[in-house]
Amino acid sequence: VSWHALDPQDVRDRLEREREPEPTAVEQATARLRAAADRAGRVPVLAPVRWSWQLARAVRGELDDPLTPVLAVGSAASAILGSVVDALLVVGALDLNALVGGFQRLRAERALSGLLAEQKQKARVAEEQLGPEAAEFTPEGEPRIVDAAKLHPGHVIELRADDVVPADARLLWEDGLEVDESALTGESLPVDKCVDPAPRAPVAERYCMVFEGTTVVAGRARAVVVDTGDHTEAARAVALAARTPSAAGVQARLQELTRKALPLTLAGGAAVTGLS
Repeated sequence: VSWHALDPQDVRDRLEREREPEPTAVEQATARLRAAADRAGRVPVLAPVRWSWQLARAVRGELDDPLTPVLAVGSAASAILGSVVDALLVVGALDLNALVGGFQRLRAERALSGLLAEQKQKARVAEEQLGPEAAEFTPEGEPRIVDAAKLHPGHVIELRADDVVPADARLLWEDGLEVDESALTGESLPVDKCVDPAPRAPVAERYCMVFEGTTVVAGRARAVVVDTGDHTEAARAVALAARTPSAAGVQARLQELTRKALPLTLAGGAAVTGLS
């Protein structure tokens, strides 16, 4: 939905019509099973099993390399031709390198998860929700402080200086609001915001919107949440950046060489075995 192209009242009306449906019985049962699985995974007795599984996945990721099948075929050919020691050395070095790399990757992922868990973002939610007075800023009556993960479309949030925007939201009211959007758009200067719609505008020029992860530099505002989680602009940008790029340069040549040489190597190994 092009929320930036709608008036504040139209945004509120549309969100009121598009309330999230109640979860079905299957969805509720699935959520309960996932919660039970998460609780079971945190049982101390199962910690070694969980850690071993994570380490195996990390080692598997380290072995996903174009040189791995070449070295494996070479060691197998050496063993067939009688050089068992050379084959063991190659396999041992390959496995040890993958094990050390997987262990380091696992430690880095755990450290990153710990840092993210300690930085739970908060949000100020206004008491009134999508009412006719939601566009008016009333300083009396402190807003509720909730976890940003619990926000959903329709929540009215308040923003102040130095706040990190907890979700994509459409401005209902603002007073000198300036937002640093460099993390999302690359713009080096703070962006002045306004309530007026901005139809057919790119992300960097949607002045009536605030986006998750950006920082309020000055002013204050009230906005209604329109997108959360994977539907935000920041999540879409991360998804595009995380796409695996096509192989290029030396890696592409190695993959092509492996595809061409592997069948010939296997056929030659089979022929040598048959002759021996």
